[in-house]
Amino acid sequence: MPVYHFTLHAYRSWTPAHRRGYVRRGKGILPTDPEMAEFYARVAKQPPVIFTAQIQKILINTARAECAAQNWRLYAAATDRTHVHLPISWKTFIPWNDVIKRLKNILSYRLGRDLGITARRWFVRDQSRRRVIDQAHFEYLVQNYFPKHNGAGWYAPSPALRT
Repeated sequence: MPVYHFTLHAYRSWTPAHRRGYVRRGKGILPTDPEMAEFYARVAKQPPVIFTAQIQKILINTARAECAAQNWRLYAAATDRTHVHLPISWKTFIPWNDVIKRLKNILSYRLGRDLGITARRWFVRDQSRRRVIDQAHFEYLVQNYFPKHNGAGWYAPSPALRT
């Protein structure tokens, strides 16, 4: 069964002013653009979201609970102030975009409820989705990549893929 590595970015956390450039829908990765960053800031409807330690814990605990309730397997989670990584698998046929849509909706609901903030956009519109290729790729993510994040990371007790 496939494992998908989802990355959800906080709203307005990766702007055109970012030193590594930015992603624009339909255009791909573009170079840093201070003028475009100013435009984005002017038209933004809400301030940027920062995943504080409290928010990171809500994200991880909610993802764990929702994955368990849906009979999905959350292998690990890694967070920092701008994004959360969630490698997930499931046994039944569900398109990956339905999985992440449901999870983002639940995460948004719980953040709003737990923090008492309504009508807030927490995440960027799209998300990154990468399929985990094999056990070596999975081990790299869990043992090397995720631990580099300085947030409230949680790691599954077993670093093995479910087959």
